[in-house]
Amino acid sequence: MKLLTLIENTAASDKLYTEHGLSFYIEHRGKRILFDAGASGLFAKNAARMLIDLKGLDAAVLSHNHNDHAGGLDTLLGYQPSLKIYARKAVLNGFFKKTGVFRIPAGLGSDYFEKRAENFVLFNNFQQLADGLFLMSNEVFEPHFTDRTLLMKKSGKAVPDDYSHELFMAVFPGGEPEDGIVVVSSCSHSGVVNILNTVRRTWEGAPILGFVGGIHLTAGGGRKLLASHEEIERIANDIKAMDIGTVYVCHCTGQKGYERLKIHLGDQVQYLRAGEELEF
Repeated sequence: MKLLTLIENTAASDKLYTEHGLSFYIEHRGKRILFDAGASGLFAKNAARMLIDLKGLDAAVLSHNHNDHAGGLDTLLGYQPSLKIYARKAVLNGFFKKTGVFRIPAGLGSDYFEKRAENFVLFNNFQQLADGLFLMSNEVFEPHFTDRTLLMKKSGKAVPDDYSHELFMAVFPGGEPEDGIVVVSSCSHSGVVNILNTVRRTWEGAPILGFVGGIHLTAGGGRKLLASHEEIERIANDIKAMDIGTVYVCHCTGQKGYERLKIHLGDQVQYLRAGEELEF
């Protein structure tokens, strides 16, 4: 399995673009998959600079319906107009961010999915995308830190987002779960510990080789820490207790969140920037 970060808040080279968004390019057992498309078309410019052919993708995944992950989908479909994009059915709900007394749209509207209906493969909870590669929803709902400024539309009212539109990916680099699992997430709004425990419960006894993705601890492009030091310490201690591999964080974790995690996790946590590649 190979994973390359196409866009992120930071970059490993000044020749690459950055934005508050996230996009991963993944190769696994002959399949080429895009996981999120960032906030704009910049991911595609970085892909070109990294010699990634977006016309050669087998599928794409939308992790959840927020603009910093869905904003580049039209750019992506410009390369492959018939490309299939996998997402949870709840992406059709309306999503907002509360800013003072205002509610600002935070994702694509249902009309977008209607217009692009032929591209989207919508599912409820579990979807096999390729041999040894699964898309999943969180199934463990222990209390966790959550951003209360994020809202969704339910029964005509704006209520706290329940992240029923969020998915993550479980990959078996060796082909079988007993050889190890890599978990790929986006913002982990459902709680990174809950997500990891969902994987543990699904494939009991299988080692988790690593976690890759954001852990939503910051706002303002990563400049403002949302979670308290105590909340971050609790997350870190829960991760340590799981005995998993390296945790590669990015995006909404923010530099401040990463630094706080590193106090407790040491070298077990690393920051992943645009242009950097992982192999499992």
